[in-house]
Amino acid sequence: MIAFFRRTLASKLALGLLALVMLAFLLTGVFTREMPGTSGLGGASGDVAARAGDRRVTVPEMDERVRRTFAQYQQQQPGLDLPRFVATGGFDAVVDQTIGAAALEAFARRIGLAASKRQVDGEIAGIQAFQGPNGKFDPQAFRAALAQQHIAEPDLRRDIGGDILRRMLYLPASGAVTVPDGLIRPYAGLVAETRSGAIGLVPAAAFASGPAPGDAELKAFLAAHAAAYMLPERRVLRYALIGRQQVAGAAVPNEAEIRRAYDAKAQKYAARETRALSQVVLDSQAKAQAFVGQVKGGKGFAEAAKAAGFGAADIAIGDKTQAQFAGQASPAVAAAAFAAPDGGITPPVKSDFGWHVVKVDKVVRTAGTGFEAARPQIAADLIKQKQDTALAALTAKAQDQLDGGQGLADVAKANGLAVSETPPVTVGGAAPGDAAYKAPPELASLLKPGFATAPDQAPTLETIQQGERYALLSVARVLPAAPLPFAQVRGRLAADYAAVRASDRAKAAAQAIVAKVKGGTAMADAFKAAPVTLPTPQAGSGRRIDLSRARGQVPASLKALFTMPAGGTKLVPADGGQGWYVVQLQKIVPADAKLLPPLVAASRGELVQATGDEYAQQLANAAAAAVGTSRNEAALAELKRRLLGIAPATP
Repeated sequence: MIAFFRRTLASKLALGLLALVMLAFLLTGVFTREMPGTSGLGGASGDVAARAGDRRVTVPEMDERVRRTFAQYQQQQPGLDLPRFVATGGFDAVVDQTIGAAALEAFARRIGLAASKRQVDGEIAGIQAFQGPNGKFDPQAFRAALAQQHIAEPDLRRDIGGDILRRMLYLPASGAVTVPDGLIRPYAGLVAETRSGAIGLVPAAAFASGPAPGDAELKAFLAAHAAAYMLPERRVLRYALIGRQQVAGAAVPNEAEIRRAYDAKAQKYAARETRALSQVVLDSQAKAQAFVGQVKGGKGFAEAAKAAGFGAADIAIGDKTQAQFAGQASPAVAAAAFAAPDGGITPPVKSDFGWHVVKVDKVVRTAGTGFEAARPQIAADLIKQKQDTALAALTAKAQDQLDGGQGLADVAKANGLAVSETPPVTVGGAAPGDAAYKAPPELASLLKPGFATAPDQAPTLETIQQGERYALLSVARVLPAAPLPFAQVRGRLAADYAAVRASDRAKAAAQAIVAKVKGGTAMADAFKAAPVTLPTPQAGSGRRIDLSRARGQVPASLKALFTMPAGGTKLVPADGGQGWYVVQLQKIVPADAKLLPPLVAASRGELVQATGDEYAQQLANAAAAAVGTSRNEAALAELKRRLLGIAPATP
């Protein structure tokens, strides 16, 4: 419910308080932490973008942080491009978070806090991406994950140490928070109160008429909305595939290997016999002999067993080999059971459990599998084993070569790999200007790392399908986002210009209605007096608790009822530029007192969480004030322009 009151944060691409103090970035679906690569909060070369105490953040570092955060958002919004992410507040949010995190770490060190090596080791060991199949820390998995994410171990350790310091600060500040009932009860009352009013739409379509815009008007419109008419960043990716096809020639077993594999599993391929068995176990030989006599005298085995006190589940053994039954009963009992004919019973046989009488319900004999019959499957199994080994060895060798400073072309040539190159593609895999281009299947797995990496970063080894396909990957060329030619977007500009003009006219009409309603005119009368015919206002009502359960699927016009005092009137934009709502709150009905006790209990946790978040936010602000922060506005502005695809400013 608290989120209902704070929706505006989302519109600014706010990444949340936790991101502010932890700077969490994705490594895998289960491990979130910044993947610094060649970055970090200090120590890299380049112009300084910001400072926090003795910590500095360079322009290349900030560039990388923005791109990594953008890549995370793009996973949730595939249509999002970098210029739009930057233009809608993503850049500013990342800058603020980076400076805030650096300030918290600097403040922690200033007051004497430190993260020990053991603490950092414990954090690393607990990261699932660094664990093997047994759930324990695996050094090989650790190195592979760092290599895949282009991270040096000292950088990871430094950033984890910083995270630990930040947690030392904000956990005491945001934990153990209590909120008195006197504060919770008014909030609970707001949650359950009912608000009702009138909602009228002033549609933009009602104001769509007007002369077609000329080129001068459209060019001015384009200049004012440049970010919306950009060709997104494109990259030329070079890659060399590593898969079973590349190691197939060295993974063919010879006849001797196939024969050895057959001989090693002789029992698997030998003829075998299984029997469906039933048995009773009695406590004396006399009782067992009497039982055998009853069965041989014509009584059914199950009937005789029932008379002796055994149910169907007690006597059923199921299908067993002789070895299996011997392990369950005894070798002597199993030998007697497998010596008896199909449908026959054994004489009483003693074991540690008592005296056994076993009936053979069915005999199933399976012929053995000869070498020639088993050969194709054995060969296929060996081929896979050899390919698995060869593939692991080849990827390890390639990674070592990359770590040694070799380029993609050199590593590919040394290992007999074919190098492919894409045309300039977007992060979605499209090739603007090349309608005939069809992205190969493997490219889908390479786009994310290909666009997340810095253009001048060394080649990497990427996973396409674990255990099956990998690729050496590098960025051959980057074509930054650029404005689309006017002629190419003129038609779209004209449509957008007309839509904005209609929306502006609708807004002016809606503002005039709001003024009349505030002056005492009835809502319906104000709508009737508009210069064009408008839809009749409709009644609307609801409770905050009901709106919160809708999980964000609430019209903006209905939300507005909860943002004004009784009798208030407000202008609210309709979704998708469809027009403007005039919303008037006419009545507030207080919550039923009977509903408050459970609501107080339910609201406590939300308010405690919100209060803790506020404490942590204030701590972050205080830390920044204590250590001192500064921003190189010129460098940040130039970086923002570059990410937007706008030409550098001229002096």
